[in-house]
Amino acid sequence: MKNRLILIEGIPGSGKTTISKKIKNFFTNKGFKVELYNEGDAHPADMAWNALLSIDEYNNIIRENKKIENLIVENSIFEENYVIVAYTKLGFHRKQNKLMNFFEDHEIYDGRASSEFFKEIHIRRWKGFLKRMLEDNEKMVIFECAFLQNHVNELLAMHAKEFDYIKEYLNELAGIVRELNPKLVYLNQINIKETINRVAKERVSSNKDIYPDWIDVTIEYFENSKYGKNNGLSGINGLIQYFEKRQEIELEIIKSLPIDNLVINNKNYDYKNVENIIFNNLYQYN
Repeated sequence: MKNRLILIEGIPGSGKTTISKKIKNFFTNKGFKVELYNEGDAHPADMAWNALLSIDEYNNIIRENKKIENLIVENSIFEENYVIVAYTKLGFHRKQNKLMNFFEDHEIYDGRASSEFFKEIHIRRWKGFLKRMLEDNEKMVIFECAFLQNHVNELLAMHAKEFDYIKEYLNELAGIVRELNPKLVYLNQINIKETINRVAKERVSSNKDIYPDWIDVTIEYFENSKYGKNNGLSGINGLIQYFEKRQEIELEIIKSLPIDNLVINNKNYDYKNVENIIFNNLYQYN
């Protein structure tokens, strides 16, 4: 097995979740041992949608929430002197549950932690992930959005970091796992405006009293970000402007990385063709 780590990246609506699941099924059917981590999962390396708790904080949560103790434990990872909880997997929305507010406040994304601590905890986790992977050399792992998207969003949008800062950090992460021969698959969008408008129509809330539509949440998120305020982003046009900038940055960073990559221009949203390109590329090396 050559590529033991597959990184699936691209802006929202590019098909990351669908493609990552297709890749997992493809290699599983070929007899490979494959693990897939989608956004929000209890993750071996990333911290998005995960709360970072001290041991004491975690024990207090368990003591105060005995009815859902097993559910919390199932979605928790113990590492060193802290506990990581994939709280969005518990099935509650923050408007419905004070516990969700507590977990959300203990994320390190969305500008809740300094950029240096954000980098430090991820570098530590990626090193731990590499160590565990080397102890189980029969496994292939797929990460959706855990390399470029999550880190570029945080450092660009929330901390307004310059390109070189982001590039240097991501090259450091890529270097950590280089021994796994990662393959980065990037689903490049030719018309970002069209992609965002399409996904806005698809991701509509079934209960707006609890959770608004994806497009409204996302516009508000980036309008209120440091980058959004610095650049006067407003409405859907501001959102499109941001994703155009993000994709531009990500494609430039890919050129500098010490790992293999496959950039696919999915102009016509022909996902069957995209699948075939990816499967043919990955399988010949694995």
